[in-house]
Amino acid sequence: MDSARKRCAAGDGWGTSVAEITASSAKEVLTDTAIHMLDTAERLFAETSIDRVSLREIVRASGQANLSAAHYHFGSREALIGKLLARRIRAINVIRHQRLDALVASGGDKSAYGVAYASVMVLSDVVKTMPWGPDYVRVVAQALFNENPDIWSFMDPDTMSGHIRVREMLRTLLPELPPRVFKDRLWSLNNLATFGLARWVQSHGPVLPANSRRYAAMSRNLAGFLAAGMAAAHGGPVDDAPNENEER
Repeated sequence: MDSARKRCAAGDGWGTSVAEITASSAKEVLTDTAIHMLDTAERLFAETSIDRVSLREIVRASGQANLSAAHYHFGSREALIGKLLARRIRAINVIRHQRLDALVASGGDKSAYGVAYASVMVLSDVVKTMPWGPDYVRVVAQALFNENPDIWSFMDPDTMSGHIRVREMLRTLLPELPPRVFKDRLWSLNNLATFGLARWVQSHGPVLPANSRRYAAMSRNLAGFLAAGMAAAHGGPVDDAPNENEER
């Protein structure tokens, strides 16, 4: 077992093991077959792309006899992708709350920079310590670009409670920001963190002893850059009018 997996099995300072995180955050019972198909799909999507991997390929790679297995467990390709994402986001949500609880206990929640930095580092640490982290971040980065909104319809709102908590904490700390500016900065904080980490994994592979120091430095720089942008003073005019064609 490599060092990342050892840290993962031990919980790596989160106070909860990976098995406990996954079990405590699950709201639906998945069969072993469904879990194996999701794991297989996640790997294939990360290696190729969401748009270029068919249900048939997933079924074949997971050792199932026919396509009906996928339809039985998920109903559609969009549902499979949506449940794949929801499963991981649910687990990350538990970690995010734990990290925010620790931040509050240490008094770090009084700084917008500190809250934003901690939020980015949650995903960075997931990529580093969770066996599924490198594949997940590449898949979710693709999903954010995907034009099909159906894949996000399988997300239980509760799985986003950590993100909502971060948003509320930041809004309290940054009351002077116009709504449009705050919304755009928060969008950038979340999405650019995902894209940056995914791009690093795409170029360097999973975090291993040989590249762990470089990954740690990149993560700190990325989190620091995005957190500073989130917390920066604002000046100048703002077009705060809603744009019905814009999505965030």
